[in-house]
Amino acid sequence: MKKKIRMIARIVFGILLLGAGLTGLLGSMPPMQYPEPANKFMIALVDTGYMIVIISSLKVLVGVSMLINRFVPLALVVFMSISVNMVLFHAFLDIKSILPTLVIGFLNVYLLFGYIESYKPLLKAKN
Repeated sequence: MKKKIRMIARIVFGILLLGAGLTGLLGSMPPMQYPEPANKFMIALVDTGYMIVIISSLKVLVGVSMLINRFVPLALVVFMSISVNMVLFHAFLDIKSILPTLVIGFLNVYLLFGYIESYKPLLKAKN
């Protein structure tokens, strides 16, 4: 039963990230309306010329990894920093629209713990 739930979570996570990543890369998403401090932050990210491309590309790569079930533990670790920053962005700058971000953050953490056996060698203390 746990494996089925983990598989469903992995597929849902993959679909969400792939969709969001492709939308970001293709520029087909309408501009989001954020409160003023959040809007300034997003404008700064877009103005860098590369941050949105990197974040969207990672979303696509991690989403594909989830869907084809390859390198999943690595992809989850790579995406964790983005998940944390997404949650913090909404928690501090745009709390009204935090729900979708919480779903992505929850799925990332849930799957990380689902693949905890893959991380145990990394977490072992050296003598």
